[in-house]
Parts: sequence; structure tokens; C-alpha cells
Amino acid sequence: DVFYRIKALHILGYNITLHCFEYGRGAQTELEKYTDQVHYYKRDKKLRYGLSRMPFIVKSRNSERLITNLMLDKNPILFEGLHSTFFLGDERLGERTTIVRAHNIEHDYYAGLAQKALGFKKFYYTHEARKLKNYEIVLKHANHILAIQERDLEYFRKLHPSVHLLPAATPPLEEMVYCETQAHTLFHGNLSVAENETAALWIIDTLASSDPVPLIIAGKNPSNKLIARCAKKNVTLIPNPDDAEMSRLLINARVHVLYTDQSTGLKLKLLNALQTSGHVIANSEMFEGTKLGSFCTIPTSQKEYLKFTQLKLAIPLSKDEFDARKKFLEENYSTIKNCKLISNLLSD
Repeated sequence: DVFYRIKALHILGYNITLHCFEYGRGAQTELEKYTDQVHYYKRDKKLRYGLSRMPFIVKSRNSERLITNLMLDKNPILFEGLHSTFFLGDERLGERTTIVRAHNIEHDYYAGLAQKALGFKKFYYTHEARKLKNYEIVLKHANHILAIQERDLEYFRKLHPSVHLLPAATPPLEEMVYCETQAHTLFHGNLSVAENETAALWIIDTLASSDPVPLIIAGKNPSNKLIARCAKKNVTLIPNPDDAEMSRLLINARVHVLYTDQSTGLKLKLLNALQTSGHVIANSEMFEGTKLGSFCTIPTSQKEYLKFTQLKLAIPLSKDEFDARKKFLEENYSTIKNCKLISNLLSD
């Protein structure tokens, strides 16, 4: 979402200074194609920050070097996610135009994580959710808020007078081309995220049952538990695929199976799947707050997940179905067109 928005803003003529916290992967040369400057910061995860009244995900992104760099110019600031807003409302930025891009309703997301967690994680997510709810008052300092989906739009409009819908940024839709697919099923995502691991385990148990279907699980940093479950159920696991391999997997899959028990935010993996020539099978929580459900097959039980997957594996997505899907995405998810909203807000 962030990367493709940067590309779109670059195409629209913006000179971008990017400030980002990195997690050990180092500098990314690809970003230099679309930005004037990129500044990297180390996230400070001091344990004592967990005792702060401020959410840990915000407090741990407190960097004096960041505020020093922000003060080098007077350009508008786009905060990507509530977690990036430590300096929102700082008097040193008092004359700046500020926009917060809300990736989801964070306290709802963390409350959902708490419901599934145990032990210390449950304690952490529960308290972080409470802190995030209280912290939302910081949004009053922003000039504008950008919501990622319709449901979030209505929520944030109760908190702020200037809230606008900015759908998720995606790869250029002109790259979306109808092609042949292979008779297998794919689930993809960052497997180190608890929500995605839970979904992957659920899908494995659902589809690799007494009447299994060909299933591939692909994503970042699978746990030992997930590795063992794939081996036991004879499911193909592709850990840490690079961008080229993940692209190939997405393009080749005849059926994309998606599942979540947490309907917060917009699931980018759903948009990724819808930009391919494969069927998309997803429960209603995957697309809640959007109009994307009309392009998905929607099961209501594990039995239906298996049944629909078996049916769709036998019949490739038609060209007409693909064209209807592409037309809708072009009308609603054209990243350059949607990012013109930012230009309009900054020109007011």
C-alpha cells in the first residue's frame, strides 16, 4: 500500500522525502527511484516503553533524529498509520499541513489479536488496544485523515471533521492480464503475523482433509508449528519467496483461498488475488466494508470451503469474469487516480 502510493505520488510530480523505520533489511535501492531522499531509523523497543501510557507501537517510533530531519523543510507530512504519529501535534511542526493515512482501526485490530492470544501476548494486546483507543485523540492535530475502506471512513468521521476515503494502493492495473492458470490452490501472506498463521492453519485443516485438494502455502517466516502442519498434511510450503517467485505463484494459481476471523482494515492479499486470473474464495470478514465481495465465492462453513475449492479447481475463471473484475478495480482502485485526492487536499 505504502510503496505503490509513493510511486503514484512520484508520477504525479511530488518530490518525496521518505522517513521509515527498518527492521534489519537495510537500505532498499528501489525506493531511490521514486524519492529525493530516504532516511532510515532504528525502532527503539525498550521494555520500559511497555509501561508508558502511550501505545508501544507509537512510543517505540520516537526518534530525535526523525524530528530533526522533519524540521529541515516546511513540506506537508503524510503519516502512514497511527503507529507513525509520535510527532503529530508536536509544536515544532505547528505550521505544517499533516495528513494521517489510517491503515485500520488499530484498537479493534489489537482487540481481535487479544481474543486469540494466550499468556503474555494476550496481556500485551489487551493493554495495547486500550492505549490505542485512548491515543486516538491525537488525530485532532491532523488536518486530514485518509481511511482505507468505507467502514473505517464512517468511524473516523466521528472523530474528525475532514476524513476522506483513499482505497489501498495496488500495482498498476495495466499489468493485470488474463492468462492460463494451473490446477492448484494458493494461500499467501506474511506468515509471521499471528492472524495469517491462524488463517493458514485453518485452511490446511479445511482443505487437506479426507478429500484433499492441491494446496500451496507461501509467505514470510513460517513458524515451526506451521512447517510441521504442512509436512503432516502433505501441503507444499514455500517460505520467504522473493518478489518474482511470489508474483509467479499469484499468477499461476487457479484458486486463491483466503480466510480471516478479524474484519479490521482492508486485506491487501485480497486485492493481490483479485488482480490475477484465479478464482477467489473468501469469507465475508475478508471484504467487510468494501464492495469486493461480488468478485469472490463466499463460503459460510469449512465444508463449503472444500466444496467450492474443488468446484473452482475444475473450471478456470472465464475471460468475462476477469474483465468485469478488472473494470471494477480500474474504476475504484486506480492508485494514480485515487492519489489525486492528496493533491486536492494540499491545494485547498
